[in-house]
Amino acid sequence: MPDVKRKILWSVLVTGTALASLSAMPARADDPAGPPPAPPAAPAAAAPAAPSADLLARGEYIATAGDCVACHTAPGGKAFAGGLRITTPMSDVVSTNITPDPDHGIGKYTEEDFEKAVRHGIRRDGSRLYPAMPYVSYSGMTDDDVKAMYAWFMHGVKPVAVTPPVTELNFPANLRITMAVWNLVAGSVSPETGDSATYDKMRRGRYLANALEHCGTCHTPRNMMLSEEQDSYLAGAPLLGWYAPNITSSKTSGIGTWSEDNLVTYLKTGHVAGLSQAAGPMGEAVEHSTSHLTDDDLHALAAYILQVPAKEDEAEHSPRAQFGQALDVPDIRSGELTRIDKLDEMTGPHIYDANCAACHGGDGAGTSDHYAPSLFHNSVVGSAHPDDLIMTVLNGVDRTAGGLHAYMPGFDHGSDVQRLSNTEIAALVNYVTSTFGSGDHGVTPDQVEKMRKQLPKTP
Repeated sequence: MPDVKRKILWSVLVTGTALASLSAMPARADDPAGPPPAPPAAPAAAAPAAPSADLLARGEYIATAGDCVACHTAPGGKAFAGGLRITTPMSDVVSTNITPDPDHGIGKYTEEDFEKAVRHGIRRDGSRLYPAMPYVSYSGMTDDDVKAMYAWFMHGVKPVAVTPPVTELNFPANLRITMAVWNLVAGSVSPETGDSATYDKMRRGRYLANALEHCGTCHTPRNMMLSEEQDSYLAGAPLLGWYAPNITSSKTSGIGTWSEDNLVTYLKTGHVAGLSQAAGPMGEAVEHSTSHLTDDDLHALAAYILQVPAKEDEAEHSPRAQFGQALDVPDIRSGELTRIDKLDEMTGPHIYDANCAACHGGDGAGTSDHYAPSLFHNSVVGSAHPDDLIMTVLNGVDRTAGGLHAYMPGFDHGSDVQRLSNTEIAALVNYVTSTFGSGDHGVTPDQVEKMRKQLPKTP
């Protein structure tokens, strides 16, 4: 039996091999049947239609309103090529290249891939984005606006062949899967429906504030899990060394004394005489985003923000912009000159006169054209939080918006004009706030040093 089985098996193998060989042989030329006809070729897939000019224009406008360029462009780098270091409690997050370069950017992303990244924080490879990317806010974008933005990034942005450094956070944040848990805590919002361009004024303002401009990302305090505290919406929060102020309708802690036109002017130019001026992250938001919105959108955004329920800050007892007046004392340079050989003997008035008075005036009134703003009736100087004043002294201001340019040199260790120590900056800030603002806040050199470490970094 074994021999029979072996013979049968061998026969099957040989026969099968032979049949396979015969079936693989080409038909003879004289075979009347000839070779079987080849199946008809599948029609070539039609190339996707190029997006219309209107769709590209809408996509660019949405990307501008979303302020994508602010985080995805490093200082001195090419637009959207990434590389900006964003300081977080878990180390630095480095922004990615979102140009359409197929190897270094998002050129291989489908529209579905793009939507998952923008709305849900999920990359093309399935890994999770860190919430430095405001996808929780963007989750409220309409389908049409996501589609338009995708079209513009793929067809309207120049590809850049640059790969930024990889983000390396501390454990356990370096495990991107933990972001799935964070997303459950932070939540998301349902996408808006319909054509966002046709919304009524208040709905359009809410859409701009929450889904596109993501105002709450900076101006809303966060809990221990770093998700936004919605019951303190726009009530003010620390931000990379700066302080994003309370912008609720509170008349003492917020901007409840501002008119709609005041806020529109601020968002368009970054400056409103007698109220405030934008610097730091807000200066960038004005320059790259809000100053490019239409007047209708600016009024919609302002109207919505000004009706946000008031939230009070226990540290703020009077409107920030109502403090101070012009200094009515002799200029310290008009008296007998006193030689100071040791820098640590310089007081706040000496430091102010040497570094600030040339532009802001010995009396603090600024210039008549408001290029150098007044230091009294100034919400930055009048704030109970001196963070923004310290950071402005360190970082300076360089903002172009609404056809207006504002510049003030910084006085940090890399300054081209004057490098002030932590002790000098603390003395200067305390002098300015006590003379023109809400009082001496007792700023210390250690506070200045902590904020100095928050200055922008490049890879």
